[in-house]
Amino acid sequence: MKKMYNSFLTTFGLICRIPIKFKYSTDFSMFGFFFPVVGLIVSALVLGLYSLISPLFSQSGITVFLIIIIQYGAFNLFHFDGLLDCADAFLYNTTKEKRLIILTDKRTGSFAIFAGAVYILFKIYLLNKSVLILNSTGPNWIWILILFSFPLTGRIAGSLMPAVIPPAEDPGLAELLKDYSPLLVAAGIVLSLSIPFSIVLFSIPTSVRVLLALTPFTGAIISGLAVSGISKKLVGGYTGDSIGLTIEIGEIIHLIVMAEIMGRLF
Repeated sequence: MKKMYNSFLTTFGLICRIPIKFKYSTDFSMFGFFFPVVGLIVSALVLGLYSLISPLFSQSGITVFLIIIIQYGAFNLFHFDGLLDCADAFLYNTTKEKRLIILTDKRTGSFAIFAGAVYILFKIYLLNKSVLILNSTGPNWIWILILFSFPLTGRIAGSLMPAVIPPAEDPGLAELLKDYSPLLVAAGIVLSLSIPFSIVLFSIPTSVRVLLALTPFTGAIISGLAVSGISKKLVGGYTGDSIGLTIEIGEIIHLIVMAEIMGRLF
């Protein structure tokens, strides 16, 4: 139990920006297992924010804006920084060695500014569009649950990258994740998906239940494998920044799929 306790707090402390007041010893041995599980906590946060904030405002855009601000302040700024750094490094036509240098550069380039602005605007648009559709059809907490599980999709995607490609030339990160186990990752993914998946399977008509329940997993697979392939090709493996990019791409794919599904069904 102590090992699990230390590993969970180590994982939570690395992924989020919330200061941890509990005493624990750094332990990365079960990082792969708890990586996707933390996505459940972030999903619970955004779902709770929606439940609390949406009754206060008539404009869904205000609700969505506040949710994004709080989510990024508590969790995603760390991952968003990875997206920005990868935009500068991956979109720049140069060598692998130069890209690795760019990833460690604290300065923000034009590629990062453009990619970051487009990403956030698109994310707010997709989430607001989906919320507007839900508001027009009346409250449906099953659809709301799956819509706001987009942080779970992102963390599942991020957890896949160290399991399928080696680390880039970063001995510190490689040392931290030397015990990263694909089996633990698979167990963590199954556990993290079991709650939303089981709720959906027994709550909506058969015609849409499988499609809707598989949305997080599909988005995570696409993001995890696609960004892993790009990162391996461009810098030789994964980095902390490329994991952050994978999380952000996983979230946006989830929102794209949900907006399309709801737009066609309602």
